[in-house]
Amino acid sequence: MEHLEKQPHHVHFADPDTPMMERSESRRQMVPNSVLLRETENLKDLFIIGRKLGSGQFGVTYLCTEKATGKNYACKMIQKKKLIMREDQEDVRREISILHLLEGQDNIVEIKGAYEDASNVYLVMELCSGGELFDRITARGHYSEAQASVVMRSILRAIEVCHDFGVFHRDLKPENFLLADKSEEATLKVIDFGLSTYFKLDETFTDVVGSPYYIAPEVLKKSYGPEADVWSAGVILYILLSGIPPFWAENEDAIFNLILNQEVRFNSHTWKSISAEAKDLIQKLLIRNPIKRPTAREALMHPWIQEDGVAPDVPIDPVVQSRMKTFSAMNKLKKLAIRVIAESLSEEEIAGLKEMFKMVDTDGSNTITFEELRAALRRFGSVLQDDEIHELLNAADVDQNGVIDYGEFIAATVSLKKVSQTENLHKAFQYFDKDKSGYITRDELQEACTKHHMKDCPVDEMIKELDQDNDGRINYQEFSSMFTRVTSVRSRNNLRALTA
Repeated sequence: MEHLEKQPHHVHFADPDTPMMERSESRRQMVPNSVLLRETENLKDLFIIGRKLGSGQFGVTYLCTEKATGKNYACKMIQKKKLIMREDQEDVRREISILHLLEGQDNIVEIKGAYEDASNVYLVMELCSGGELFDRITARGHYSEAQASVVMRSILRAIEVCHDFGVFHRDLKPENFLLADKSEEATLKVIDFGLSTYFKLDETFTDVVGSPYYIAPEVLKKSYGPEADVWSAGVILYILLSGIPPFWAENEDAIFNLILNQEVRFNSHTWKSISAEAKDLIQKLLIRNPIKRPTAREALMHPWIQEDGVAPDVPIDPVVQSRMKTFSAMNKLKKLAIRVIAESLSEEEIAGLKEMFKMVDTDGSNTITFEELRAALRRFGSVLQDDEIHELLNAADVDQNGVIDYGEFIAATVSLKKVSQTENLHKAFQYFDKDKSGYITRDELQEACTKHHMKDCPVDEMIKELDQDNDGRINYQEFSSMFTRVTSVRSRNNLRALTA
């Protein structure tokens, strides 16, 4: 789930004007309540932290520059106050150990080092400056099956390497693949091993983790192994060739139902020009029985995947790139509109939510902590696991301070039915329509994105998705239509269970 984050553009842990400091001058120390359980150098002595690059469940990633060399890296900063459970700290140590284990592998992001102070753990990693996979594809004028085959070869090789080393990624999706640099020949790298774990032969996992469109059926059945990574690769390949996921529905439960019960289909017009070999590979990767599903190594032997194989180098229907661009930017405008509506509701309309907030906030601190949220969910009969509750808290925690404040709670729990009421949709539309022209223009949408700290806001794609009359702007009817398309937000649904 994407968040509208109120973060400063730059965060500096050290003065940029400080003279360069050699590594030898940095002192190693063991900090109180250490997560790494070892002495570390002080990050302030070695790096300057710059602009924010992105955020995840536990961490925010910043650009960082090594003082001694001037080289840029990515620094994932994990707040220790968010690592409430012992398992959370073990997960961080496991992520670090996995990254070190996989050092030197072509399609895996490189770790430089891990550091710690009293407040945070820092993972300094290779900076993949080439951006996200889908952004690169949609920027190209020409896109073919042969190019998609090259991408999939990299993805399957990354999975093969992980599995050979006994590592199960568990959250493979397009956003977790970045290009090493901006060149055409840039290496594709898998990142974010926060949900990854080690596995043994025939070991079975039961906790449900992953992202809705990419999750394997056996994960939903709570009995799975590393074969689930291969399923995720199959979903990515389907999107690479059609621009949409294979299991697409109006809400998360419906998506999961399709994953569990529906065979993959190639019904849309775009599939008519896709080769039989590509479809054959997709069907094999998306075999519902994990025992019959090929391994990554076996998939790499498929004729469509092999170098100089049978994947044709003829342009795929341009609509696929257009769909992919829209899918990548999907729901951002809707999430922004929901936040605007939630902030405009009257005290009377949110009175019940206010009382619910007070009930959950047992210590009267005007914030909801992980422990309070877990206790409240248990009282309401929830069987969510701790990692799911962390996901829930993080989804509502807009400012990423480790707790949910009152405003965040209201925005996360307000009824979609209330949001969709005509008067509220009018309020939201008027918020965007600054000049009261009856249309939301590109500039007005960009202004709203900037105000809500939405970096690299895909305004053109947002408009294209709703602009039914192709006049380059959004009228009220087009704006309100997006609220008939229910989005998949698992964390939101779980939080709303408190208010049902």
